Amino acid sequence: MNQQPDKITALYCRLSQDDALDGESNSITNQKALLSKYAAEHGFRNLMFFVDDGFSGTNFQRPGFQEMMNYVEDYSVSTLIVKDLSRLGREYSYMGRLQDFIFPAYDVRFIAINDDVDSAKGENDFAVFKNVFNDYYAKDTSKKIRAVVKMRGEAGEHIASNPPYGYVKDPQNKKKWIVDEEAAKVVRRIFDLCIAGKGPMQIAKILTADRVLTVTAYNARQKGWTMPDNLYQWCSKSVAGILERPEYTGCTVNFKTYTKSLKFKKRMENPKENQRVFEDTQPAIIERGQWERVQALRSNKRRPTKTGKTSIFSGLVYCADCGAKLYYCTCNTYKDESQDHFVCSNYKSNTGSCQIHYIREVTLYKRVLECIQGTLTYVRLFRDDFTQEMLAQDEASRKSELTQKRKALSGAQKRMEDLDKIIQRLYEDSVLGKLSDLRFQKLSAQYETEQAEIQRLAVSLEREIENEAGQIADVGRFLQLANRYSDLQELDASTVNELIEKIVVHSPEKIGGKKHVTIEVYFTYVGKIRIPLAKPELLTETEEPT
Repeated sequence: MNQQPDKITALYCRLSQDDALDGESNSITNQKALLSKYAAEHGFRNLMFFVDDGFSGTNFQRPGFQEMMNYVEDYSVSTLIVKDLSRLGREYSYMGRLQDFIFPAYDVRFIAINDDVDSAKGENDFAVFKNVFNDYYAKDTSKKIRAVVKMRGEAGEHIASNPPYGYVKDPQNKKKWIVDEEAAKVVRRIFDLCIAGKGPMQIAKILTADRVLTVTAYNARQKGWTMPDNLYQWCSKSVAGILERPEYTGCTVNFKTYTKSLKFKKRMENPKENQRVFEDTQPAIIERGQWERVQALRSNKRRPTKTGKTSIFSGLVYCADCGAKLYYCTCNTYKDESQDHFVCSNYKSNTGSCQIHYIREVTLYKRVLECIQGTLTYVRLFRDDFTQEMLAQDEASRKSELTQKRKALSGAQKRMEDLDKIIQRLYEDSVLGKLSDLRFQKLSAQYETEQAEIQRLAVSLEREIENEAGQIADVGRFLQLANRYSDLQELDASTVNELIEKIVVHSPEKIGGKKHVTIEVYFTYVGKIRIPLAKPELLTETEEPT
């Protein structure tokens, strides 16, 4: 008898994407035919197939294999038959455990047809070498695949298996992405809501309330898969992931993650300097300026006060002296909202490290609205003058920054040369016996640590100089915003977030017996705009030129 009457004969088939390249011999159909014929010729009964199609042999977390092992551990399998050892797996150590310990412990007879392995006939010494070879084959194949993927990634091709939500593969060219308008509308809405001051959790609640299909549900519907249970339950993590993807600006970002080895499958985040970015590889869903503004807003997270009230200026107001943010302060005991105010986070009733920087929210709202209205009027009336002035201003500022960074880089390089000489002298003194080994090790370690830190600084400075050289202020983007808000009458979170990069509040000054607070408004893309006083067209009927 080849098996006990109440037990099954497990016939296991596996095919990975790499194995499929070898041709029809390893196909699931071919494996099933071979196993069925062998079982029939040798009198095995109660046959049950377990199949894993598209799974690597180095990973044993396969659904078909796991289901089969459940039967094995339930003592329900008398015999396990595979085409060859590589079909069961390509991981040397675990294959050894299966054959030497696990299968014997559960009274399972193991047969690998093409490798002439049958545990009922005793150990096959050659099986050990076959498992080692199969393990090596998987590693060698992995290296080749990694090399191909790296070459494609370096060439600017998409190496992600699927496009992000909002894109689909071009039917005419699978290497290209095109916009999926239905999903792209949701992506644009998510970015607009973020600009309007909503956080990922708030956006998720809005999408859920409006019964917008989640990313998983939408993809399942598009591909004809089984729909998930929660069709509309968005989570903040999904929203944050969409807000952080630079691909929506039309670029490709390759090598964002990596694995440490073939057997360690966890994806690790790759440092920014090791990633490759290729611009204009697909149509943009989100304009670059809006994406950058969203990243800036998300880096300045705004938390509601204990009263639940928020301000449209929260996260944008900074102290002119210490550079810290100004806190939004409110209280349920205030008689009216005119008492809500901003105060420097480093000022605590004269016990902090900074002097008082205080401004009421209603005053800030009024002054910022006046500043924006006056600036947009000036930009609209003197468009050409404004453009030339901002480009010249930006060029001067950029030259100054580049000069400072080049000077810092030169200093770092000089210090690196000095450290090389110092370490060389230390080594010579140690060899000549002028310096003890312990003292040499301590000093050389200190200097080498300093050298490593300077090297990192030099690399960073070189990258910044390279990025900044040739850049100009994006005046064109600001002009587009100025056109959009040409008739601005009131402020809301969306308007403030789009137009303003930051607001700087100075400490109060006494002028004529009254306190005056100077505020500076820095606009997105162009920074602080200085309006010439000698523009007569800007004067109202009640004003006179000075």
